[in-house]
Amino acid sequence: MPEGCGEFSGRVFSGVGHGSFYVSIYSKSLRRALGYNPYPGTLNLKMGGEDAERLNSCLGALRGIRVEPPKIPGERLAVVIAFPVEIEGAIRGHIVRPEITIYKGDVVEVVAQEYLRDALKVRDGDQVSFRLLDP
Repeated sequence: MPEGCGEFSGRVFSGVGHGSFYVSIYSKSLRRALGYNPYPGTLNLKMGGEDAERLNSCLGALRGIRVEPPKIPGERLAVVIAFPVEIEGAIRGHIVRPEITIYKGDVVEVVAQEYLRDALKVRDGDQVSFRLLDP
């Protein structure tokens, strides 16, 4: 793991609602690549400027897990790169970084087997910590 790539945190926020759609259509690809069926949705975390820059630098130095897009006629879908994380010291999941996204580099989208808002007992505005794991 690169130096300085340990703990991070971000604030929970409601996204635009596309996470459940995309996780659902990528579900077979995600299961093949990550080894589990992800809950159909993402936990969205907004990070502060310096933390976001540090995280993006760390992710750029790591070799993520390539998730191929499903082939759906008429749809333009992109590769997703996933990075294993441990959330709040207890739950394993993956940061997912689609090659095509509406979010800037200060947003982290996390998938896991369970519905993370319930599992972590969090809502919009709550702080959530996570740690990058070796891929």
